[in-house]
Amino acid sequence: MLLSLALSAPGFAQWSKRLDPAVPRTRDGKLDLAARPPKTRDGKVDLSGVWRPLPDPLGKPQNVENAVVPRYFTDIMADLKPEDVLIQPWAKALLKERVDAHGKLSPSSRCQPTGVPAAATVPLPWKIIQTPQVILILYEENSIFRQIFLDGRPLPKDPDPRWMGYSVGRWEGDALVVDSSGFREGGWLDRMGHPHSSDLHLIERFRRLDVGHLEIDVTIDDPKAYGKRFTYTLRQTLIPDQDLYEYFCTENEKDVEHFK
Repeated sequence: MLLSLALSAPGFAQWSKRLDPAVPRTRDGKLDLAARPPKTRDGKVDLSGVWRPLPDPLGKPQNVENAVVPRYFTDIMADLKPEDVLIQPWAKALLKERVDAHGKLSPSSRCQPTGVPAAATVPLPWKIIQTPQVILILYEENSIFRQIFLDGRPLPKDPDPRWMGYSVGRWEGDALVVDSSGFREGGWLDRMGHPHSSDLHLIERFRRLDVGHLEIDVTIDDPKAYGKRFTYTLRQTLIPDQDLYEYFCTENEKDVEHFK
């Protein structure tokens, strides 16, 4: 059940014979994904492109039924000890309930948004469109989107809760630092079901290491759910010369009627 969304989803879309002019190539036409990251006209690192999470080469504990999936897709605590997190009793009980339900309670099983930061661990492509004032992130999964505002606005103080929250960003050197809040309760931080409260403060640090690789340091700051804030790193790889499918879970959904 945990992998039903990921393994039944379509493959990557491709425009026929279109080469992305923003991706450098060697003289013989091969992709140069190890080249230095591109810059925008205002001198910022350009994060634009179609990305997907790297699979976990260890496959532990992310390997489910011989399907190696991205690290932290299943369990964001994979490299942490209980004392590193101090999960609160209510969150621990809710996690157990979700695990025991074998995926029946997950948002994706009901064609609801995965939310962030989990959306960047789903083994489907996602796209960054960067402008000086706002960064748009488009996820192939359920065609959901996210806006990161760079115009200096603060986070809203009493927002209408959202699956994707509200995000503002700033540049610290070549790293984009994003603060997000305003999340609705009921979200899942991973496919296992680690919960968060409505007070979740999410901090992400986007770093494009070279043309072909992106890292996102994710910090979970949610004292209501976890006694300690903790950080893990998501690793992404560029998918050059390709774009996103239009993908809606509801078009092929056949399971909810059985979730009794």
